[in-house]
Amino acid sequence: MAGLFVSADTIKIGDFEKQSTEAIEEFNKIMEEFKRINRELLDSWKGAGADAYKYETDNILEKIESLDNVLNAINGSAVKDIRKSYSDLDEELGKKNREQITKEGE
Repeated sequence: MAGLFVSADTIKIGDFEKQSTEAIEEFNKIMEEFKRINRELLDSWKGAGADAYKYETDNILEKIESLDNVLNAINGSAVKDIRKSYSDLDEELGKKNREQITKEGE
């Protein structure tokens, strides 16, 4: 089909990369604020209730921090690998599009 160009949309991957980085930064800010508030609470609260609360929040924080590792892993090598694959595909499609233009121009 004359005039039909095929391309890989790498913009959405770039948008995802930017938004996920922003989400990770926001997540880290929320975690730091929670830890600050939690420290202040535990500094003024003593006894069995405080111990039980600390045990539960430590457990939750451990799980949440593993989520942070997952988010960073996804945003790190996984997204970069996907972006490279899409860029390579886009380059290949661009080459084929240019070849098609040359063939139509003959």
